[in-house]
Amino acid sequence: MSLAAFAGDAAAATLGKTYFYATRDACAAAGAFSGRECAAAFANARAQLHDRAPRFAGSGECRLHFRICEPVRVETSAEDAGPEGGSDAMSYAPMEETAFAPSALGVEIVASRNGVVAAPTLAIETPERLFPYFPVTRPYEPGQEGQSIVAKSDGANRREQQNAAILAPDHFEPFSRRRPVAGATTFTASALGAIQATARPGGESPEERRMRLRNAPFVE
Repeated sequence: MSLAAFAGDAAAATLGKTYFYATRDACAAAGAFSGRECAAAFANARAQLHDRAPRFAGSGECRLHFRICEPVRVETSAEDAGPEGGSDAMSYAPMEETAFAPSALGVEIVASRNGVVAAPTLAIETPERLFPYFPVTRPYEPGQEGQSIVAKSDGANRREQQNAAILAPDHFEPFSRRRPVAGATTFTASALGAIQATARPGGESPEERRMRLRNAPFVE
C-alpha cells in the first residue's frame, strides 16, 4: 500500500501546532494523528535523514557538529578510494565503508492548512533548509524538496521589514535607495570646502597686520 493512502484529516491535532514524538508508537498513542499518518511521518523522516544528512569520517567530528551520531554504511568504489589507473574491472565494484551521520531524536509533525507534514528532529537546532517539512501523503524520494509550512508571527514579519535594508554580505550597492531631495538646496561655503577669509580690523593694511603679529607677545 502506498503512503498516499495514509492521508488523514488529523482532526484531533491543533492547526499550526508542532508535535514531537520520539517513536511511532508514541505518536499513535497520543491520538493527535492517525496511526497511518504517524507511520508515514516516521518513514519519510527516516528516508529524508538518510538522504540529506551529512557524513563524517570520524565520530568525533560528527559529534562536534551534531552532538549525537551513529555509524552508517556508505557505498564507495575503489576508483574513488584509491589512485587512478587500475586495469582490474573488479576494482570498480562498489564497496561499503563506515561513516558517521547525525541521529534523529524523533519526528516533528505539524497539521498545516495544506495537510500533515513532518521532519526529523536532531539534538541541535538545524536550519529548515537542511530537513524541510515533507507531506505524509506521499513517500519521500531522494532529492525532493520539502515545504515551509510554519506561519511567521507578526513579530517575525516586523523584524524582516525592519531588516529589509540590511544587505547580504556578498551584495554591494554603491548608492543606497533614498528618497530624492525635493526643492532647491543651498550649501554654505564651509560645507563646500571653502576657507573663508579671516576678518581684519577696519582700516588695517597688510603691512600693519604683519607688524602687529610680529610684535605680539608670546604666551608661555
